[in-house]
Amino acid sequence: MAKTLLNGVNEVLKKVDIIEGDTGLLTSLTDSARQGFIDTAVQSLNEIVDELYSATDKPKPQQLAEDTITLATDDQDYALATDLVTLLPKFGLINTANNHIINILDDEDAYRQLIVADLDQDDTGLPDSAAIRPTDGQLYMNRKPTSAENGRVYNYRYNKELELVILTDTFPFANTVFRAVVPAAAELWRRHRRKEFDQGIFDASMGRAARLVTGVPARDSWRPGQPHNATDPFEQ
Repeated sequence: MAKTLLNGVNEVLKKVDIIEGDTGLLTSLTDSARQGFIDTAVQSLNEIVDELYSATDKPKPQQLAEDTITLATDDQDYALATDLVTLLPKFGLINTANNHIINILDDEDAYRQLIVADLDQDDTGLPDSAAIRPTDGQLYMNRKPTSAENGRVYNYRYNKELELVILTDTFPFANTVFRAVVPAAAELWRRHRRKEFDQGIFDASMGRAARLVTGVPARDSWRPGQPHNATDPFEQ
């Protein structure tokens, strides 16, 4: 079973001696007496995930998310979620009150198709298709809603950049990688909270995690004189 953010926070706080053993494990990410410690652990874990994927040149996984748009009279274009990375057009825009769907066109020529279909830009009523306008990233409808459509709410799904926020958010890698990154996250926690940092532990932890993520085996030897960059924990 994939490890959650709550698992990660507990492991980091055990490493830095805020939690002793398994008897004092947190059951939520809210604790007035230790909130600062918890928030720093969450921050450190997210920084480690960012660093790991940056160092290995692997694309950072994304998370599925939902948001809504609300039709407004004479408004033909709508801003999408600010954290959107990719829109998922196959789901369309869904009005859950009546199950009406506005199709999202996703080919490269989609926006032009909508413009050509209504050169006078005077079509009004309930939209049935939409496309992302390439100039500003807004979602453009094929018709301008009237007062009859005003206020209708539509859900859409999209991918956003991975961020661990709630206690049940899961890490995007195997448990072996999770165990490897915990010491590095603990070192970041110590740097943020105590101005302490062990570069050797951090490098070893991130190096092991990077090898597990990329599938590149560890070096057979680190003997002096062997050609490699000894300061780079990710070099194989």
